[in-house]
Parts: sequence; structure tokens; C-alpha cells
Amino acid sequence: MKRNSMFILALLLIASMVLGACAPAAATPAATAEPQVIENTVIVTKEVEVEKVVTPTPEPTAEPKPLSGEITLASVSGAMVPFMEGMAKAFMDANPGVKVNIVPEPEGGAFEALIAAGNQPDIIVGSFGYMVTKYAAMDAVVALEDMPGADELFAQIDPIVVKEYFGHKYYVPAGIDITGMIYNKELFKEAGLDPEKPPVTQAEFLDYAAKIQALPAREDGTKVYGTVFWNEALAWGGWYWNMLQPIYLTINQNKCGLLNRIGTDIVFDQPECKMAEFFTFAKEAQKYAPLTMEQSFFSRSIGMWMQYGYSWLPNLKDAKGQPMEIGKDVGVAPIPVVNAGDQPYTTLGGRPFMILKTTPERELLAWEFIKFLMTDENNLAFDKELGYLPVKLSLQKDPYFQAPDRKPFVDLLPYAVFPPAFPDFDAVANEILKVYNKVVVTGEISPEQGVTEAVEAARAVIAK
Repeated sequence: MKRNSMFILALLLIASMVLGACAPAAATPAATAEPQVIENTVIVTKEVEVEKVVTPTPEPTAEPKPLSGEITLASVSGAMVPFMEGMAKAFMDANPGVKVNIVPEPEGGAFEALIAAGNQPDIIVGSFGYMVTKYAAMDAVVALEDMPGADELFAQIDPIVVKEYFGHKYYVPAGIDITGMIYNKELFKEAGLDPEKPPVTQAEFLDYAAKIQALPAREDGTKVYGTVFWNEALAWGGWYWNMLQPIYLTINQNKCGLLNRIGTDIVFDQPECKMAEFFTFAKEAQKYAPLTMEQSFFSRSIGMWMQYGYSWLPNLKDAKGQPMEIGKDVGVAPIPVVNAGDQPYTTLGGRPFMILKTTPERELLAWEFIKFLMTDENNLAFDKELGYLPVKLSLQKDPYFQAPDRKPFVDLLPYAVFPPAFPDFDAVANEILKVYNKVVVTGEISPEQGVTEAVEAARAVIAK
């Protein structure tokens, strides 16, 4: 009986377990975290193998080798020679192994004979325009864009004066020159003219010139002239055309120059170019001028000069008796126009540094000297002492160039025409200057005959 009871109890337990497994699970109450007490903190240290990256110690940077060698710079004659001598001395003081010679350029800036003989200077100070392309076409000048630091230097220069020819940069602009008319205020007063009202038209110019020329000779016997032209320069090469070109461009209102846009033929024979009218006006003006510029504006005996470039500023300081001052006894005006309301034009002239081909060592040394000349300090000194407007962007806002005696030239910049840069331009201009002498100075032929003769001669030199 007892065994049966135990058996029955076991069955009941098994049944209850089966039923409990089939029933839904009861919700389990959330466990409540009980505070734990950490009796000891054990720090386990494990060695971890880290790969070390070792940077090799760089080799010491080699110091630049001191500059050494000898070069020659051919300077424009006059005030530029002593200025360049001072710059050369400063460069040599900073580089004891260097010798820089400064020599005056050949007459008229013609270097062809020196190049042919292998005696060319290392650096020449030329003129904007054709001079660069002429020597580039001869393969006589060094392309500068790959020189050390060239990108940095050209980025500092006004793009208006940086031109590429044949795909290369062959020069570094040093300073801008603008041509305008200056006049002697004292002679204006003496002739009964208003010194604050210069002639605007060519007719007024000729009238003023006649009145000034009627003044009596000076105490020393010097004759007074209404105007002056640099006629002796007619024989010095085509560059002199740049000093006559503002008159020509103003007469034809900048409708054309001497050559077509690609430099393959002349255009000045076209009626709209008005070359005959240019010759006619120059011939009339020459009546009131001395034969040469031996008697210059700076003698205080010339009324007006239409060929004054801003770079002639140092010559005012050497005027007869005492320095002449723009604004005080010298006035500045645009080139007279044909009709009132016409636009006066001028030429954007200037001085570039060019390196002639010699040896790689001399060319690099010449480049280093040019970079020295083009620092802000030295280039500003170049502008101030030699009378140029700035090419460097950092100098254009300098107060020096906003002064009353300089601002009139700055105001002419928007109407300045960059000189043509065709290899044949010099030869063509030279033929025109030959004819100019016969029409204007000696009066051998008429203006119309002059145009015909110039056309034939110019086309002949282009065809060579």
C-alpha cells in the first residue's frame, strides 16, 4: 500500500511538470542591481609589439654656391650709365666673386655688328616693340620663362607690358615711358598766351608756335623757336619712329599703323592712315623749329615739344640756368588733334632688359643681376632717378607716381598704343624716316610724293 502511494505521488509530480511546461510563461520581474563591492583592483600589463617607422635624417641642404663670373651690361647713354654703375657696385659688394661692367650702347642701339663679331654684351637695355622681335628672329636673345624664379618675377609685373613673341618671353620690362607735349610757360606768358591753356588742335599749335617764334632773341643771342624736333635721330634707326608715331596716330585716330596685323605688308598707303597729312603737318611745324635739337627745349628757348617722353625727366634738372619743374615753369599736354573733340594718342614706350646669348654660365649670372635690378627697392630707384612709370604692380600705388608733375603722364596711359613688334618694322620705319627727311626737313619732295616713295621702299625691304 505504501509502495502504491509512492508510485501515485511520483505520477502526480510528473504530470504537474508537463502541465507547467505547456502553460504560458509568467512575466519575470526586472532584476534589481545590487551594489557590488570591489575589494581589490588588479592591473594587468601586457606587452604589445609596435612596428617602429624610422624617418631617415635628411642630408644637410647644400648652401647655394656663391655667384661668380663676369658680365657686361650695355646701358642707354646719359643718366642711365651712372645709375647702372651704382647698381653694379651694390651687386658686386653683395657677391664678391662677380664683376659687372657697364658700357654705353652703340649709337642708335644697334647691336648687330657686336653680335656678328661675338663681342656682344650680356644684357642690353632696349625699347619695347620691334627691338625684341628683331633680335629674337636672329636667335640672339635668351628665352627667360624657364630661368630660376621667372614665374615669380613675371607675376609681379603688369601684364600690359609683358608680351610673348614666337611663344617665349624674351625680355623683362624695367620701366614705362609715355610721350606727350611739354611747353615753356614763361615763353607762353611772354608771347601773350595763357600758360594754363596749351594748344588743343594742330591749327592752334601752329598759331602758338608762330607767336612764340616772333619773340626777340635771348640776352646771349639765342634765337627763340616755337617748337623743335630731334631731326638728327632720323639717321639712327627705326626706333625714332616711336617719337613721331603719336602725331601720326593722333592724325588718323589710331585707325592704322605702318604694317598690317601680321606684319606681312604695309598699310600706310591707305587713305584712312593719313600719312600724307602727317607729312604735311610736320612740314608746317618744322618752319618754327631749328634744324636739329642741338638747341633743345631745355635751353629755355623752345616754346613747345611734342616728343617729350616721361623718361626725359632728368633732363629738366639740367636745364639752362636752373632746373625746370613741371607745373611751375613747364606744362604738360596731349598731342594736338586735327579737330576739336578728336582723341589724342600716344605710344606706350619703355625699357626692357634682354639677355643676349653667350654661355649658360654668363646667361644665368646676367639673369641674377636682372632679378637684383627688379627688386621693389631697386626698380623704384630706377623709375625715380631715370624718369619712368612703374611696371611692377606693387609700385603702381606708390604716392610718388600720384604727384602733380607725374599724374598727367599717368592719365595718358589709357590712350597709349603698344609699339608694333614685327621683325620688319624697324626696316620699314627706317624707310619712312628717310622720306620724312626729304619731305619735312629738306623739302625736296611733296608729302604725296613722299608717301609713294616710302611705299615702294618699304615693300622692297619686306620682300627681301
